Amino acid sequence: MMITAHGGALHTGRNSRLYMDYIDVYAADAIEVDIQKRKDLLYISHLPAPFSYKKKITLREVFSIVKEKKIKVNCDLKKKGILKDVIKLAHEYEIEDYLIFTGSVREDDFKYLDCGQVWLNSLKNLPFTRLNIPAIKAKLDSYNNEHIVGLNCNYRFVTKEFVIECAAVGISISMFTVDTVSALVKLVPIVNGNITTNQPNTAIYLRDKNKG
Repeated sequence: MMITAHGGALHTGRNSRLYMDYIDVYAADAIEVDIQKRKDLLYISHLPAPFSYKKKITLREVFSIVKEKKIKVNCDLKKKGILKDVIKLAHEYEIEDYLIFTGSVREDDFKYLDCGQVWLNSLKNLPFTRLNIPAIKAKLDSYNNEHIVGLNCNYRFVTKEFVIECAAVGISISMFTVDTVSALVKLVPIVNGNITTNQPNTAIYLRDKNKG
């Protein structure tokens, strides 16, 4: 199970330079950045920045750091239709194996998906409930794309039973944003894909303790 340092983990500020500088402190398996696009520029920001976007950290800068640090990066797409551009840039930096995608990934994007891992935030007409697990599994299998690995879930909106039963049928689950110790203690032993958290050090400690 992977641990991702949520953007702004350890109070560094979301999508900030301090957050990027703290990569070694997190010692997480992956970092997360929120990706926007304005004109031809891919940049990181939780919300669009139409007037100050040129002052934001560019995705080129992020990918350069990812390549240097050899750390996975969860590209949380905040704008529809930009997956193709993000993948093209990743190929340029030769970091295809470090890519994770969440957020605005749609079926129209799947034809461009030739690398990385995708955890889908939603499936049309299929809420993330226990009753829907067989249909969810069938839908994911129907895409016939090895890069689509599972579901990205808000941990407050799915049950423990849902997570366990998904794992039993081979659906990988990524959970966000799990910050309290009590939630981490409950979820670390059962999540089979990823946990995104602002407390990566605590999550890693609990994961390692659970292994022991």
